[in-house]
Amino acid sequence: SDTNCAYVLPPVVETFRKVYPGVEIQLTDRMSPEVARLVVDGTVDFGIATLPVNDTRLDTEPLFMRREVVIACQDHPLSARSRLTLKHLAEEPILSLEEGSTSRSLTDRIFLEAGLHPRIAMELGSIEVIKKFVEIGLGIAIVPEVSVREEVGAGQLSLLKVRGIPSRQVGIVRRAGGHLAPSAEIFIDFLKAQVSRP
Repeated sequence: SDTNCAYVLPPVVETFRKVYPGVEIQLTDRMSPEVARLVVDGTVDFGIATLPVNDTRLDTEPLFMRREVVIACQDHPLSARSRLTLKHLAEEPILSLEEGSTSRSLTDRIFLEAGLHPRIAMELGSIEVIKKFVEIGLGIAIVPEVSVREEVGAGQLSLLKVRGIPSRQVGIVRRAGGHLAPSAEIFIDFLKAQVSRP
């Protein structure tokens, strides 16, 4: 996904290329459901996707937990409150990824299970676009924490303190019973070692 490609993989790929300069890496950036389809079709060797991926043709292996946070513009009225709930969020215009993404499905489920109907003000195609519109005050958003560290640190975005936002598991997806090339297995081992570091 955009999040993994933009924030997780670059330092891993950079280091891997230094250690294994002879291995060619090809990346395909897609949403998790599409990643699963590409793995099933054999278009890619393996995928990195938000779990769960429910397909008996695929094996999954947890890789890391991705913390989700709620962001707002710096001077948003809710940013001064210390105990927010999903009900508070449901009353605000929410900027979200388009339907079909795993992140959107999980966000919808969080509100549904709480018996709430969020006000989806905009459906956008990437986290980067969402961040820009949140920054100018068009709504709030639930995004991966790793994607907003820089903006929060620079004071461009505020983190809202909300109870009830679960973390999400990201994992390796590969064809069930399939075998990978040695270079792909080495990359997966390298990836596991890199993302497990503090």
